[in-house]
Amino acid sequence: MKQLTKLFILSITCLISLLGIAACSSSDNEQIKKIGIVVPLENKALDEMVAGFSETLSAQTKTPIKIKVVNAQGDMNLQRSMIQQMKDEHYSLIVPIGTVATQMTAATITNQHIVSLAANFAEQERKARKNCNITVVHDEISPKEIIQFIHQTYPDLKHLTLIHSTSDKIFPDVKTAVLAGKAIGIEIKPLMISTLNELYSVANALPDNTQGILILKDIMIASGISTLKMTAEKHHIPLIASDQGSVQEGALFAVGVHEREIGVDGANLAKEILAGKSDCSLPIVEMTKLTVFVNPSTLQAQHQSIDNIQQAANQFHYKIELTGGQKNV
Repeated sequence: MKQLTKLFILSITCLISLLGIAACSSSDNEQIKKIGIVVPLENKALDEMVAGFSETLSAQTKTPIKIKVVNAQGDMNLQRSMIQQMKDEHYSLIVPIGTVATQMTAATITNQHIVSLAANFAEQERKARKNCNITVVHDEISPKEIIQFIHQTYPDLKHLTLIHSTSDKIFPDVKTAVLAGKAIGIEIKPLMISTLNELYSVANALPDNTQGILILKDIMIASGISTLKMTAEKHHIPLIASDQGSVQEGALFAVGVHEREIGVDGANLAKEILAGKSDCSLPIVEMTKLTVFVNPSTLQAQHQSIDNIQQAANQFHYKIELTGGQKNV
């Protein structure tokens, strides 16, 4: 009888221990915060943002996190389903990159936290939301400022081709660039493509008087930078971009910000949110420290000189940084 009693007590003790372990395991799983990063398209600049965000947040937050990166490969339907899946799986934080991905996420996600990277999303837009659940790192540079820098670099340039996508957010920038060019004597010819497959034919049908190619902060066009690089080299004209990643991939120069820093600033916002701060108590982060990124290899391939770029950078008080290719000019 005593032996049966001991066995019974031992069994109960083991059962309680097992239940305790299971409860602890369940509790630990519940504490892990799932974070989803939505990348609209394969792109060097976006990779840098993802790395800056992931590495910084993993190193700084005390909250257990699990980060998942998804790439929509330029497919809007796939991107929408990815965002919906994160909503359904109750991700704690969703991180869309770019204006279009941010708009889509904001339209779908009303309760979970959103940290938007490299997007044009105004303060009045987030304050107008029924539930203010979004913070933003804003990195847009005025097209007017870019055109003015190009004019300072190439004062004799009179004809510029601007290649852009059909993204809704890019049309106002194209209009601003055209007007800015007109004001200082530069005719800017916009050429639009709806898919990357069209880029090759457009790049090989530039106006005969084109003296340069310009792309704005346009994710789809930046993803086809190698095609534009070949065209610029063929015609010995400058290929001017608006982001560091495009320069690393072959554009001549760009006025922009360090893409990795966009991710770092986003991670700092995410850290505050995970620690309990409300989204709208955090200000929209403006990236204001501009750098002129120059690709030394492209300088030679496109028959350009760094001297005029350096002089323009000095006039605008921008730091100049060599990136991509061999750093000897």
